[in-house]
Amino acid sequence: MSNQLLLYRQITALNRDTHRQLRLRQAEDARFAASTHLVPLAGVEFFQAARHYPILFVGEGANASPIALLGLAAGHNGFVGESGQWQRNAYVPAFVRRYPFVLAQGDEENFTVCFDREFPGWNEQEGQALFDDEGKNSAYLDEMIRFLHGFTAEMERTRQFVAKLAEFDLLAPRSLRLAHSGGESFVLSDFVAVDEEKFLKLADKKVLALNKAGYLGWVYAHLMSLGNANELFERHLAGKPSAGAADAEAGEAKRH
Repeated sequence: MSNQLLLYRQITALNRDTHRQLRLRQAEDARFAASTHLVPLAGVEFFQAARHYPILFVGEGANASPIALLGLAAGHNGFVGESGQWQRNAYVPAFVRRYPFVLAQGDEENFTVCFDREFPGWNEQEGQALFDDEGKNSAYLDEMIRFLHGFTAEMERTRQFVAKLAEFDLLAPRSLRLAHSGGESFVLSDFVAVDEEKFLKLADKKVLALNKAGYLGWVYAHLMSLGNANELFERHLAGKPSAGAADAEAGEAKRH
């Protein structure tokens, strides 16, 4: 399998015979996610993610998808520091936690467990074994498979949530103008969000439908999370080199 997916470079189907000896040495850092500024988010994660990230929707109508915005510049995750560690105490989205594994859906409800062959933690000497001596799944692999199926189910539930928002015409294009006391400004655009005015005017019957489906809290968490955009802007500015440092780097580049 060679299809590309965010974070993944070479997706390969896990084979009980071919990969019998394979072990996973878990990464001690999150450098594999350092170059992504957004990741998909399941609705069930909104409550935890809303404490740290702006939760936005990208796409149109029922095809929109919620994401956790991790940085304001493409290719930069503001929550992975120079040491490669995810910021302490910040919620790590399930999309990141499942790496380097992923489920590939075949016909109907058939799924294939896959992994990223380019992940440097793969080896045959140390780490978590995927299979036992008889070729059966290890307890670790079974646990990971349960996690993958749970995540897949929650993402399907999230698609139903977005479809309901679209049905009620609650999603609308939006932009946020961010400003810093130092004079810098930034406009966050090209995303959609729940239209608060339409949401407040929603008929009681529709509000009840959202509540019974478990979606009402997700809407509030999403709206509350938008305030995190200002903190993300702070991170963005803190990660930019100062003018003096930039000039020094430019001078060094010229000398070489």
